[in-house]
Amino acid sequence: IGADMWGYQACSEMVMPFCYDGTNDMFEPSKWDIKQFTKDCKKDWNVTPRTNMANLIYGGRNIEAASNIVFSNGLLDPWSSGSILKSTGDVVSVIIPEGAHHLDLRAQSVNDPKSVISARKTERNYIRKWIRSAKKSQRNIVYPLRI
Repeated sequence: IGADMWGYQACSEMVMPFCYDGTNDMFEPSKWDIKQFTKDCKKDWNVTPRTNMANLIYGGRNIEAASNIVFSNGLLDPWSSGSILKSTGDVVSVIIPEGAHHLDLRAQSVNDPKSVISARKTERNYIRKWIRSAKKSQRNIVYPLRI
């Protein structure tokens, strides 16, 4: 498996229709063209894009039953537009205005913007809370003795 496997996954199950205007992003202008995308996927991977597969596999935005998830959203990352941007219950959205793709998940740097430092702290706090809660729940479980 090589670095180009994202291309296969993008064609087979993670079809994400992005378009770029070249003004509000760092990319050359490009409109979404599913016909061309399909041709490219057939040529490169011999697969036909399944445009709804990610929603079928992962549930799309239907997250009512989800818990203990942090969605970190660096607003400099074009992927953030496809993320969960509002917190609900134990599904937390952390908005990072100066954040780029996975910047909050990388090692800290003296160059980190304040919003990234704050996001890491928020993420740690939620994860610690969920771990403490899980440990407390485990301590309260009574296991029957088998004789």
